[in-house]
Amino acid sequence: MERMWLLSLSRRVVTTKADRTVGVEVVRLALHPKYKRRERIKKKYQAHNPENQFKVSDVVELRSSRPISKTKHFIVVPLPPRDTHRKSQLLPLLQSQQADGDQPPPSLASAAMPAE
Repeated sequence: MERMWLLSLSRRVVTTKADRTVGVEVVRLALHPKYKRRERIKKKYQAHNPENQFKVSDVVELRSSRPISKTKHFIVVPLPPRDTHRKSQLLPLLQSQQADGDQPPPSLASAAMPAE
């Protein structure tokens, strides 16, 4: 019953040595029973990679499925890149403000401008 919370999660690929199988590491925070502090708990799941399209360090999503083998109960699904839409909209705006001489807020300038 431990897999019930893993219906759909974003995690990182750590191994791709087997054919059509990837090892995905899931890191979660849990409360320590004695010290009442949060600790990181890592668990590695084997997931089905039907087209061998994922590499080590790719961020993926695990989806529950029927048992594919003895250890594989998930299918790997790609995730779209984060914040690409927002950054693509902010970059022309910030460049036009700099050309006009206006200074953008520091939080926006550091988020959207690439480091030189």
